[in-house]
Amino acid sequence: MKYYIIAGESSGDLYGSMLMSEIKTIDTEAQFRFWGGDKMKDISSGQLKSLKETAFMGFVEVAKNAFKIRELFSFAHYSIKEFDPDIVILIDYPGFNLRLSKWLKKQGYPIAYYISPQLWAWKESRHRILRDNIDLFFVILPFEKGYYLNLDTPCIYHGHPLIEIISHYPQNQEEEIKKVGLFPGSRKQEIKRHLPIMVDFAISKPDYQFVIAGVSHIEKSFYLDHINQYAQNLDIIYDQSYEVMKDIDVAIACSGTTTLELALHNVPQIVIYKTNSLSFAIGKQLVKTDYISLVNIIAQKEVVTELLQDAFNTLALEESFKQLILAKNLESIKEAYLKIRRSLGDGQTSRRVAEDICNLIMKNS
Repeated sequence: MKYYIIAGESSGDLYGSMLMSEIKTIDTEAQFRFWGGDKMKDISSGQLKSLKETAFMGFVEVAKNAFKIRELFSFAHYSIKEFDPDIVILIDYPGFNLRLSKWLKKQGYPIAYYISPQLWAWKESRHRILRDNIDLFFVILPFEKGYYLNLDTPCIYHGHPLIEIISHYPQNQEEEIKKVGLFPGSRKQEIKRHLPIMVDFAISKPDYQFVIAGVSHIEKSFYLDHINQYAQNLDIIYDQSYEVMKDIDVAIACSGTTTLELALHNVPQIVIYKTNSLSFAIGKQLVKTDYISLVNIIAQKEVVTELLQDAFNTLALEESFKQLILAKNLESIKEAYLKIRRSLGDGQTSRRVAEDICNLIMKNS
């Protein structure tokens, strides 16, 4: 069978690679064409677009790249028709994939949408796109199934795929905090806004060792341009975020999948995010959720501190860090992490999603 997959961001590359691997165990003659990154490339040679070409985020950033995005849609239309897949699998990336799903429906292609857009946070009305165009819709957060059922939008919950790859990490009994992980994000605009503040904070803490988790699809010179030469207690490691997580005591992390990965690695954290002022102002008017980090959203309460926009500065970071490393707060965070892990399934998510997708193809053939 032929599978066309679109994952436009780093987390989608991870989940896409896991799904592709499971599909290959079911369909040994599977052919893939995909948009994604190095992890998906490890599974198949059928890459059509890389993350460097597809990672746009924020209202202003999307507007600035409007011509490139139109080109991506044109390429998607052409390459899908040329490949003529048995199914198209859309992984997250809602700004692009939801719009593309309307075209796919008109063309008659079966569609699986894997990982829900955060409609519970904003643009709830887009659930109609999922309801009217998608054949299989998979969610990965425990509360999402009930949310979509209330909107008369059928969905399937098999758990969260991260449980498959992150082993259970027991609570670290080491009381002294020595090493701090810095996770500035996986997009240039995130790194540009987050890393200088992180580095200034590291310079102010010479008694701690800091390590930046970098990504190789961003050129190394870009990181180095934002690292102060006086940061002697700072290292950078590329494409080994899980190894970094295993080796650190606490973290400062850009909001996104990384925050949940840190929770599953049992690493207490401060969550930060800073974007274009106009994008933030627009988003503030539209977003309905009280939290931005996956940890707090899943727990439905504040487990970790969030420093957003102007609140993300060195003074606020200093105060939040002092609170984070108090023994009682470290213990409280880790107890909440354990409850989150228990809510995310039994580690068979990718396998069950692959089975459902292959069964749909067989049903339609």
